[in-house]
Amino acid sequence: MATNNRTKKQRTEAQARRSFVKLCAFVGLIVAAFLFVFGGLFSGSTLGSILELIGKLALLIAIAFPAYEYSRGMHKAWRIIFWIALVIYIAGCVLGLLSGVGVINIAA
Repeated sequence: MATNNRTKKQRTEAQARRSFVKLCAFVGLIVAAFLFVFGGLFSGSTLGSILELIGKLALLIAIAFPAYEYSRGMHKAWRIIFWIALVIYIAGCVLGLLSGVGVINIAA
């Protein structure tokens, strides 16, 4: 009986993170496409706001990690711009959700 001398492949943390980023990119794309097609049905509803937030957060994760890796190799000013843009995007997601479910009214 022959033994199998191959070692098991181990996933590194970086590989797991890349897989997660790819999953978020996929989910973000699917949710965004769904909202483009059926967005009118959910317009102004709590479900529509939640789906929109999920799509935005999935796309955020999909672009934030590669953008961070890119900015790490750049001048300090670009890293600061990255963090400012990230905070603005997250604040926009939160404010969009709060206004979408009627917690706050930005238009008033």
